[in-house]
Amino acid sequence: MKKALLVLTLVLIIGVTATFAYAQVSSPESGINYEAWKDWFKRKMEWRRSQIDRAQDEGLITKDEAELWNKHLDYMERFHEENGFMPGICHGGYGWNKRNGFRRGMMRGLAGVDRIE
Repeated sequence: MKKALLVLTLVLIIGVTATFAYAQVSSPESGINYEAWKDWFKRKMEWRRSQIDRAQDEGLITKDEAELWNKHLDYMERFHEENGFMPGICHGGYGWNKRNGFRRGMMRGLAGVDRIE
């Protein structure tokens, strides 16, 4: 009985510690320059605003639609200022295997920039 209790205790201790070790998330290797990313995002927002102004000047959208789009862009900027940049689809992902999160076969076999030299 004592042996069974000892074995059961050891199994529980190993099981509990293994659960915590399994649940621990390792930080993925991204290799992303966040300052460059923020600069790119700022330039992208400026370009989008210029396209909205241009579409309004050409009569493709109304003034109300332009205001609505500008409010949406303001929301996007606030969101990213508060929450940072999330992993994207096909453009960075988590950086698994330095292949942007995808395995071979994506984009006609070109899974990452590291293959193009």
